[in-house]
Amino acid sequence: MASLTATQVFVNKPLASKSQGFSGSRAGLSAAPARAVLARSTAAVYATAAPPVQANIRIKLKSYQVDSLMESCEKIMLAASESGATGVGPVPLPTRRKIFAILRSPHVNKNSFEHFEIRTHQRLIDLKNPTAQTIDNLMQLDLPAGVDIQIKL
Repeated sequence: MASLTATQVFVNKPLASKSQGFSGSRAGLSAAPARAVLARSTAAVYATAAPPVQANIRIKLKSYQVDSLMESCEKIMLAASESGATGVGPVPLPTRRKIFAILRSPHVNKNSFEHFEIRTHQRLIDLKNPTAQTIDNLMQLDLPAGVDIQIKL
């Protein structure tokens, strides 16, 4: 019995339900050709494996200043290309505007306001097929102050 193949094991076992390919009488015994087809189809399922999942690193950068943000993006893309990873980006995300309205005078001219705004610029970088050297290069980067970085593996 140790030298049986998958086809022989399936041919010798009776089938119990319709979900297992029942095509014969109610007793659960079916004809041999139906079992052989089932054995071939399950062998094909086991033979084809899913491709391995490729890891990606998603880096989201935020800053109030566009110049320092773009400088950071260039450094990250350079570090990724040196290690052999492929980078996609920087993809500009929508700029968030936060507007503040402040009274010009505390006692008079209540209808006169000054408006100030803070703009948060955002970029997205995806690194495909990163290696251990890619992660080491990213950890050793000296990025400008004022840039917020979020890294998701």
